[in-house]
Amino acid sequence: AGGRGPAPGDGPQTRFLSLLYGELAPYEGGVRCTLASAGHPLPLVLGRDGGVRAVARPQTLLGVIEDETYTCDTFDLTPGDSLLCVTDGITERRSGSRQFDDADGLATVLAGCAGLDAELIAERIQRLVHEFGERPPEDDLALLVLQAE
Repeated sequence: AGGRGPAPGDGPQTRFLSLLYGELAPYEGGVRCTLASAGHPLPLVLGRDGGVRAVARPQTLLGVIEDETYTCDTFDLTPGDSLLCVTDGITERRSGSRQFDDADGLATVLAGCAGLDAELIAERIQRLVHEFGERPPEDDLALLVLQAE
């Protein structure tokens, strides 16, 4: 009440955002994760063996399609597994016409982090993203690394 009305051109399909929603439930021997990704870069899991896999399915940005139904994916992290969640500022970091995540660049970098703890994984990815381009990043760079113990 008392606020301004929608701006000209605003409507259900002109305002949208990406979202990554998650729940963690520890259990003896690991952590059960439930995630939903709406237009967000897909989260990746680094296994203790160095294997990397996406753990959510791509879905439409929130607000693009009216009455869209979203689903969650559930998976387990076992001790030593690391979950990586990033914003598109990471995956879309540019160096000329190239992006950081071209040819699965983020998954390749994450695979090279096998054996590191969560803090060192985050530091390595942040450093490599900054070094990827000659100029400072123009978009926000956010990342979250969680490691099961």
